[in-house]
Formats: sequence, C-alpha cells, structure tokens
Amino acid sequence: MEAAGAALERRLPVASRAPLVMWAARAGAVVCPARVRANPVSARRSPPSRLTTARASSADGGPSGGGGGEEDDVDGSPEDSSYRPVSGEELKAAVQECREILEEATRIAGEQARAELAAQFLKVPEGAQGSLAVDMARVQLFFQGKGMRPYQAEKVSATLIEIDSIYGDVELLAVKFDRLVRTLPDVDVSEMVFNDPRILTVKIADAVPRLIELLDIFPLDKVPQMITEAPKLLYETEPIPERFGRTCECIKRVYPKETTEGCKYAISEEPTLMLDLPDLQIFQKDERVDIAELPMAVQESLVYATRNEHE
Repeated sequence: MEAAGAALERRLPVASRAPLVMWAARAGAVVCPARVRANPVSARRSPPSRLTTARASSADGGPSGGGGGEEDDVDGSPEDSSYRPVSGEELKAAVQECREILEEATRIAGEQARAELAAQFLKVPEGAQGSLAVDMARVQLFFQGKGMRPYQAEKVSATLIEIDSIYGDVELLAVKFDRLVRTLPDVDVSEMVFNDPRILTVKIADAVPRLIELLDIFPLDKVPQMITEAPKLLYETEPIPERFGRTCECIKRVYPKETTEGCKYAISEEPTLMLDLPDLQIFQKDERVDIAELPMAVQESLVYATRNEHE
C-alpha cells in the first residue's frame, strides 16, 4: 500500500487541490493557495495566525468581540480574499482526476499484493524434496498470484508440465512471464497464457519479428487483443503475410463479394480465423465453399467477424 500512496501523492496536481481551498473558505478559514500547493495536509490542519488572533480578540472582548468586522474579514470578505472561487468545471475535473488516481492506486495495490503472494509461494524450505504434485501446486498458485482464476491456473499448470517437466520450476516461469509482460506492455499476459500456455516456451527474439509483421498489416490498436486471443500467431512457422493472404482467399471463397479490407477487419475481430481457415481440407478444392460446410466453431467465428458486412 506504500506504493499506492506514493503514486497518489506524485500524481496529485495543483488543480485537484483547488476544492480544498473552497471547502476551507466555506468553513470560515482563510487558506493560502501557495501553502496548499506546498503542503495541503498542513494547510488544512494548522489554523492561520490571523484566524487565531481574531478568535483570541473575540474571547478577550476586544474590538472584534461583538462579532464585528475582523470575524467577517476572516470569513472571506471580497475586499481581502486569499482564495478564488472554484468553478463547476474545475470541480468536476478535480473529481474525475481523483477517481483516476484512486483507480491507479487500487491497481498498483493489487499488483503489489499479487507479487507478494507469488513471492511467498516461490520460497522452498531447506531440505524439502520436490515432487510432481508439489510442483504443479506451486505452479498453480503462481498463476493465481498473477490474476488467474483457480480453474485457469490448474489448466495452465497441467499443460505446461505435460509439455516439459522443466516448467514445474516456478522460478523459471516467473522469469519468462515477467519477460512477456515487459515485451508486450499492452497485452493481458495472464489471459494470453491461459489461451495458449505454449507461449511461455517461445523465445522472445523469435516472436518479435512476427509481432512486427502483424503491426505492418493490422491497426495498432487491434494487435494486442489479437495476440491475446491467438498467441500462436507469435510462434507459428508460416510467415504472417502469407498466412494472412491465404486466410483472405478462404473468406472470399465463402463470401465472393468480400474485399481485402473487409477480410482484414474480420481477421482483426476474430484472429483465430488465421489459424483455422487456411488448414481446412475443404478449401483444398477449387470451388466455392458454403458456410454450412465449415466446422461449427469456425462458422460462429466467421459469422461474428463479418456481421457488419453481411447483416
């Protein structure tokens, strides 16, 4: 939670502190904006000396004891005001920024909690001997610490250990997972690993050229979701441009009036089409293909992806 607090303090600009001045003024205190900018907490807690003097004079029955001019001046008269009114737009902007700061602080706190949970399960007692069941349990807990649900973590851990027992090493998985997070900052790596655990076995150096090929064809804002849903695009052997061309030909065999741009949009919506369509045996025949002849899962993906063109 210290990290969350630090992020909140760093991001709090002057604009979002403006409501403090307004609230203090309504409460009858004079607050210097420069002091609020420098230390908003102390500005709220320490009463101004002018206000203290006014209250002392009132208590002693001085000139302002009758509730006269000095008290009115302290309450923020137009003649000597040390604050300015906050407009409705500024207040709304400050509230919105506070909400964003709270969301970011919550996210950072969650990440820190998950990291601490993962670190706890990375520790192995001295003299403890590993076993397959223990390794799977530790791998499962590791992925739960990364945000997966229990059934997702269980499936991923079983798949990885089935691929190679080396992936029962949680320390190795932690390194590979963090490397993916740093390489693909806009991608939900936990979801990507759940969709295809084999992505953790891929070398980053081999995946980057294929990622660049995807960015050359598809919109920048579509690619992160594409590789999240179809991680195999990053390690499939066929070059991306050739795979894309063959997929477009298959879509046009089903919808002869479809354009290449329409195919590109459809694939960006359902990237698994690039993995499923070109390898279907039915497309080996040189004739038009009816959508009803395709597997049900492919039919659903194709209909969803081309819904705007064929409604």
